[in-house]
Amino acid sequence: MNARISKSRVRFFAVAAVVGALAPACSSSSPAPSDVTSAVADTTASSEAVITTQVAAPKSGGNLVVGVDAEATGWSPQNDAWGHGGHDVARAVFDTLAVYDPAGVAQPYLAESITANADSTVWTIKVRPNVTFHDGDPLTADAVKQNFDAALASPIEKGALALLSSMKVVDDLTLEMTMSKPWGAFPNALTGGFAGQLGYIAAPKMLASPDGSRNPVGTGPFVFKEWSPDDHLTVVRNDKYWQKPALLDSVEFRPITNSDSREAAFASGDIDVIATANAPEVKAYLDLESQGKAHVVKAPPSDPDVILLNTSKPPLDDLRVRKAMAMALDLNRIVDFLEGTGVKEVATGPYPKDSFWYYKTDYPQFDAAAAKKLIDEYTAEKGPIKLEYAGNQDPFIVSFQELIQSMWAEAGITADIVSRAQGENVGAVLGGKYDVTGWGGIGGDDPDNDYNYFHSGTGLDLTKFSSPALDAALDKGRSLSDPAARKEQYDIVQKELAANVPFLWLEFTGWTVVGQGKVMGLDAFTLPDGSPGRPLTAARFYLKDVWLDQ
Repeated sequence: MNARISKSRVRFFAVAAVVGALAPACSSSSPAPSDVTSAVADTTASSEAVITTQVAAPKSGGNLVVGVDAEATGWSPQNDAWGHGGHDVARAVFDTLAVYDPAGVAQPYLAESITANADSTVWTIKVRPNVTFHDGDPLTADAVKQNFDAALASPIEKGALALLSSMKVVDDLTLEMTMSKPWGAFPNALTGGFAGQLGYIAAPKMLASPDGSRNPVGTGPFVFKEWSPDDHLTVVRNDKYWQKPALLDSVEFRPITNSDSREAAFASGDIDVIATANAPEVKAYLDLESQGKAHVVKAPPSDPDVILLNTSKPPLDDLRVRKAMAMALDLNRIVDFLEGTGVKEVATGPYPKDSFWYYKTDYPQFDAAAAKKLIDEYTAEKGPIKLEYAGNQDPFIVSFQELIQSMWAEAGITADIVSRAQGENVGAVLGGKYDVTGWGGIGGDDPDNDYNYFHSGTGLDLTKFSSPALDAALDKGRSLSDPAARKEQYDIVQKELAANVPFLWLEFTGWTVVGQGKVMGLDAFTLPDGSPGRPLTAARFYLKDVWLDQ
């Protein structure tokens, strides 16, 4: 393939990383009550899927090269925060205890069953028999417990198990988990989606090794071979996989942080698969697909692009400044800059308008004059406002920051752009050493998945905003199983966020994964019983059913 498509338009945020990624579509219909036996509905999911047509019979063999947007700091599910590309690697090496089916229902995967008692305070996970890790050790209930213990010890993942009171290994394959309160949506947390990286199960020896994060060992369809950071990571087929072995011989993941370079590498045929959230780019790839030069798989709309404000630091500890920063942003102009007019949806909160969870709030609307008035009032009292606006080094991200910077400047806010390697920026945000930065992976899904971002004291409350009313609503919503009752609590959450503005919501988008014409099966992820699974969630995909028609 040698066609050159339009200038890349990638999502500007630092990383949609810390809590992983399943971003299903939203539905306007009211969800059914959660099933607490073996599956839990993702109430924002659409049952529709974009499926390409495969004609030839699947073939074994070949090496696939995947271009990812960033390098990870390591491969520990508990201690390394992954972006989209990190989850692609993880889904090759590890399996999750649960995955989503096309309707957005969490189904047991590495687990054979996930069941609850009557009030969802005790969950029992039974793992599949005769599954081994890549190092030859068996998958057991104790191995799963060790993974959860590692998560509890992690500042990144501990919040995902905030309701866990105790664990008991019942037998070799059965783990009983007792919660401090009812947790009807617990299986969602085991999918490796926005609820966290909790569901990925690593080998106990990997967890115990000081070098474990550099040498990942899971039960997945591919076995880790080598990693040269910032250059490539290679995995090879696991011929002893507990399901039918993968078709590909090997997969090479190449981090290409520059969007133009990533696009050019795909256009030249140097890489076989990329992900994009750029509407004009997707249209160009669809045209290539019509010519038989590409295969395109679309994910449903996912989490919004968002700007984090560190409310623990002045001047962002002042609500007037935060409101002014929101009112200074012309969201329609931003969507136009992203070439998303008619495609993207302006965001005023974490959930799109057609989501069951959506609540119309009084989130500050664009009003340049009112924004300047608030900033003038603040500066008269406390002096000029100067902030650092951090992002990664992608040229388009910098150009996007310059647009935001100019809007804030009109209101009287000086925002100095700071460009860092993505891993460095993630580390700074996790450590609270930032003023303002772009982010993703928040919202667009079941609100319980946002618990760690919105609740105080979780380790992932990145804005450091704290509100007793917000915390109480999040805790109450998590304890309930009835969707209507849960929504009442999450309406309160949205009102609190809108009133206090720790997040600046921008726009909702959808991801597309594109393969060269020879790449087949990106849309063919199957569950252990052979039924369809959800192949694509945000920019993250599975590779066990992918093959090359060559």
